[in-house]
Amino acid sequence: MNHGSEEPSAPGATDRGSVPSPRRAHRGGPGRGHAADRAPDGRPERGQRLPSLAALVLVVVLCAAGLVFLALQFAGLARVFSSEAALAVLLGAVTLAFGFWVLRRIRPVRAPALNASLTAVAWGLTAAPAAGVLANDGLSSIWAKGLGLAFSGVWGPALTAPLNEEVLKLAGIVLVAVAFPRAVRGPVDGFAIGSLAGLGFEVSENVIYSMNAVVQSGGTGGVVPVVQTFILRVGLAGLGSHWAMSAIAGTAVGLLAAAAWRPGTRRAIGAAALVVLAMALHWLVDSPLLSGLPGMLLKVAVVFLTTMAVYFTVRYAYRRRVRGALASEGEALGMRRSASVALASRHGRRRELHHVARPEQPDVERRQEQMLAIAEDRAARCTP
Repeated sequence: MNHGSEEPSAPGATDRGSVPSPRRAHRGGPGRGHAADRAPDGRPERGQRLPSLAALVLVVVLCAAGLVFLALQFAGLARVFSSEAALAVLLGAVTLAFGFWVLRRIRPVRAPALNASLTAVAWGLTAAPAAGVLANDGLSSIWAKGLGLAFSGVWGPALTAPLNEEVLKLAGIVLVAVAFPRAVRGPVDGFAIGSLAGLGFEVSENVIYSMNAVVQSGGTGGVVPVVQTFILRVGLAGLGSHWAMSAIAGTAVGLLAAAAWRPGTRRAIGAAALVVLAMALHWLVDSPLLSGLPGMLLKVAVVFLTTMAVYFTVRYAYRRRVRGALASEGEALGMRRSASVALASRHGRRRELHHVARPEQPDVERRQEQMLAIAEDRAARCTP
């Protein structure tokens, strides 16, 4: 392989899976160009910097305010039940670490930008649940006064949570999309970032529910209520929890971001339908319908299967566009189609990399990333 030239000397240069240097510019198609000429994922381009900075500042301020509020709200309880609080935080941290790893990997081709991912999780951990605590109290009072204590006691959670929690998480996803415009450029990006925001919210809520369970047990159950809460909310209901509903709402944000926030009627209706779907699933989970363990498991299955239907729909469309862009780039560079299309998956990139001598692997890996940047850029521009 010729490292010094801008184009391969012969098509056979890629027969062993190596990746030649992408050309500095391509003609004949929108969105084509050298990856070095484009901002990396997550960095705003010119004209987007002021809105991005404003959104990022707002996220930081609201996350800091949320963290302070939650700390003050539960500091006394944590001092009294320090062992239970420590276990709840530890289990939450384990859930967060595992969920963060899994949900970043579900994005096809490459993981979402790390800075956008961390910001989404931070919003879900702090700003959204803090505002949710305040909104829950207000809405619960409204339902109690307007609908009566008996009705609101049964249906209150189903009426409250979809309205405030889904809207609060959605607001964070929108802010992340504005703050990191190249990290959320289509539905598949919105799905991934939305799932991470929901994950953060779920972890905070699990800790809050664990401490509430300790109080409800009279403070005599030790760490048992904490463990029971996490088994129920993570082990049994985890597949259909906040990450799933926020992933669906995040897909709606990705649809709007793909149209530069100026959607046509069809796209706007689709985005609105996804948000309503997320709220409806949240309503189902919190409603008194299908009570008991079998009913809860059925609700979880409905939420999870619906989320997977959305995921595989956007995943298939995105991978098809990326594979097409990679095939086009590879053809222009003299690569075999199978070698270029293989870069669309993590396994394929590793396999092609192993076909190259070890000293050349760092350069080839860098060129793989360049090709992927170009292909994903073209795929984002072609989002329907």
